[in-house]
Amino acid sequence: MSQKKDLISLRLFLESIFQDTVINNCNTTLISGEAFENFLVDTHLAVEFERLAKSIGYSKIEWVVVNRKPIEYLKSIYAERSGYGVVLDLSIIANMVLEYGYVSPSSRNYNNKFVFDVKKFAKFFKKNVNKNLTIIKFEDFIKGFVGNDLFNKLLLPNNALETLNIEAEKIGIKRKRPSLEKVEFRYVANFLGMSPTKDFHDNNKSLVDSLISHRIKRNEAILKEVSAKFQNHFD
Repeated sequence: MSQKKDLISLRLFLESIFQDTVINNCNTTLISGEAFENFLVDTHLAVEFERLAKSIGYSKIEWVVVNRKPIEYLKSIYAERSGYGVVLDLSIIANMVLEYGYVSPSSRNYNNKFVFDVKKFAKFFKKNVNKNLTIIKFEDFIKGFVGNDLFNKLLLPNNALETLNIEAEKIGIKRKRPSLEKVEFRYVANFLGMSPTKDFHDNNKSLVDSLISHRIKRNEAILKEVSAKFQNHFD
């Protein structure tokens, strides 16, 4: 909504959750979403978001960023984006990351910016938007249950943390990373403008399997090289 400048819908959204917070006698609203990462790059949108939130009634705004190891983040994004109808190349993405510190592999419905150089962008964010920004390591963020470290910082009562832990165990991992073969099958289908279905694979098995095998071997070599570059660049 921020990117689209749909401030009417954004205001309605913020007003709704603000009212829920007040009605439930809470003093903190937690908003979480992948698209918030865009604000680290497009700081002018973050300023606009804060201005709108404060006009509704929020008095104090804090930002939290989860920082993942760059090479693991690259693998995760590459695998996850295969399900969005796009075609990505690992070497191109890696070069963009090294050059700009972030990458934006847009799809039909999404224009996400994935930030790898969190420290650099956090510095500009603190200067231009809000100094109240906390960076949490991904390993700490998923320890115990996802978000446990963050909820501890919010000083929730112990019984609330126990309840969240129980619910998290019930839910489990909802979206596991697909296999290399499935990821590359999706990309092959995306490139050819086809749906990654069993029929498509069965009707083109020889060609598809050959392309999948080639892409997997190629990516193994690319990741080995990229891993060394990332280590020198980010560590």
